[in-house]
Amino acid sequence: MFLLAWTLRLLSLLLVYAGITGSQFAYTAMLLLLSARKLHSLLKAFSYVRRKMKNWFTSETLVVKCLSEDEYREQTGAATMQALEELRQGCRSPNFPSWLAVSRLQVPKKFADFVLGGSHLSPEEITLHEEQYGLEGAFLEEQLFNLRTPDSLPAH
Repeated sequence: MFLLAWTLRLLSLLLVYAGITGSQFAYTAMLLLLSARKLHSLLKAFSYVRRKMKNWFTSETLVVKCLSEDEYREQTGAATMQALEELRQGCRSPNFPSWLAVSRLQVPKKFADFVLGGSHLSPEEITLHEEQYGLEGAFLEEQLFNLRTPDSLPAH
C-alpha cells in the first residue's frame, strides 16, 4: 500500500511538471502536492491552538437584564439630567457662539434661564405633557381603549 501511494504521488508530480509550461508554477504545484499531508496536520494544529486561545480572549456571555418601569424611569431621569447639565456646560463655554444662538431663538429669556440653571420646560409645557401623556392623558386613553372609529381611519 505504501509503495502504491508513493508511485501515485510520483506519477502525479510527473504529470504536473509535464502539463504546466511555466517551470515556477510547476515547481510550486509539485511542492504543494508533496507537502499536502504536512499542511493538513499543520492546519489542524493551528485550529487547535486557535480554539484554545479563543477561550483566553473571549469574555463570559453577557446577561441581559430587563428593567422594571421604575428602574427605567430612574435611569432615564438620571441620563436626562446629565445630558442637560452637559448642554449647560457647553453653552457656558467661551467657544460657544451665544449671540448667534440667541439671535435664532424665539424665547431668548428661556434659554438664558436654562443656561443659568433653570428648568428647560415651562410650567405650561409640563401641564400640557401631563394632560397628553399622564395617567389621565388623551394619548394613553387612545392607546388603551382604541377610541378610533372606522370612519376616522385613513382611507387607502
